[in-house]
Amino acid sequence: MRVCIVGRGKVGRCLARELGRVGAPAVLVAARRLGRQIPVADLYLLTVPDARIRALAAQLAPLIPRTSSVLHTAGARGVDELSPLAERGVSVGVLHPLVSFASARAGSTLADVTFTTFGDAHATRLAKRLAKLLGARCEQLPAAPGPAYHAAAALVANGAAALAHAGVRILVELGFTQRAAERALAGLLASVASNVRAVGVPAALTGPVVRGDVATVERHLAALAALDGGARQSYAALLPVIVESASAAGLGPKVARELRRLGPPRPASTRRSRR
Repeated sequence: MRVCIVGRGKVGRCLARELGRVGAPAVLVAARRLGRQIPVADLYLLTVPDARIRALAAQLAPLIPRTSSVLHTAGARGVDELSPLAERGVSVGVLHPLVSFASARAGSTLADVTFTTFGDAHATRLAKRLAKLLGARCEQLPAAPGPAYHAAAALVANGAAALAHAGVRILVELGFTQRAAERALAGLLASVASNVRAVGVPAALTGPVVRGDVATVERHLAALAALDGGARQSYAALLPVIVESASAAGLGPKVARELRRLGPPRPASTRRSRR
């Protein structure tokens, strides 16, 4: 299968690198330098910023053979972004990698990660072939899952990175070097990911909340208040989310109420009326 990747950003360069690693090299083209010709391919992957997909699809429509397929990699956008191509009879779809692309050079392989695909039958078949080449899984959906799908990915990926930033700041305050703190918490995050994979959720949850150890949570909050008010605020804000997970894992309702009281006050609109 001949693959052409249009877009030399982090996603495009990482996909090209990984395809080369598994012996299926792809042609990587800069979207901004497209002329009136483009390499012939069976599959074109558009890895440009979301807002540029439709304009790029219109630019490519007269250049791409109708026998080819085009996939974009934006999880927050649907197949309609490729309508200029679909109107010419080109097979179109979406292939979104559930991967955090922080750098084109760094990071692990795409083996064993999950891609999500949807679109017409031919495009999704090629999407699955591409994922298989990379050693990844591919979940096919009947239609675009909408913003909630992308929000779930952003919540986990961006939330974890932001919390790691807060945790590193605390460890540095306690005497770690920046790099030592980053390595320490990277190892912790890796163990969490391993637990989620091995035992699922909420079974992967550990720590004082799921144990119902209210006193330790209170000590955490007091220590953070003295050290870093912003970190304390973040910890308290997450308590309802952690308690909800712990409740699903079997935490009793009485202890759950005690722990929720340590978090931020619930908005008035969410409280039960006493009338």
